[in-house]
Amino acid sequence: MKKTVTIALASLLAIAPAAGIAYAQDATAPMTSDGMSTGSIAADGVDVVKISSLEADDSQRGEAERLTLKANDPATMEKVQSELQGVPGLADALASKNVQLENVVEIQTSATGGKVVYVK
Repeated sequence: MKKTVTIALASLLAIAPAAGIAYAQDATAPMTSDGMSTGSIAADGVDVVKISSLEADDSQRGEAERLTLKANDPATMEKVQSELQGVPGLADALASKNVQLENVVEIQTSATGGKVVYVK
């Protein structure tokens, strides 16, 4: 038990400085005027990743399979579509990148505060 607690504490102490650095880097990231005034997302703050590009990379094949399963589940796709509509400016940013909204499979927030959108 003592060994387990020691390992857990050591792990927390080991990653604590990294979390502080990540926060500091994020705090100094420039914000666009659009993000400052309305909280919406500019097109340059959105990265689009096609599932087919992940399938070609052996190290990303598992992620591609997970996303493909999500894409084939109607309930999950409906949830993603409602999430998409709930993020101000995201639909417009995706439209400016010629992304069909019904092809959005997953939305993640990147370390810089932008969005990573996975599409079929």
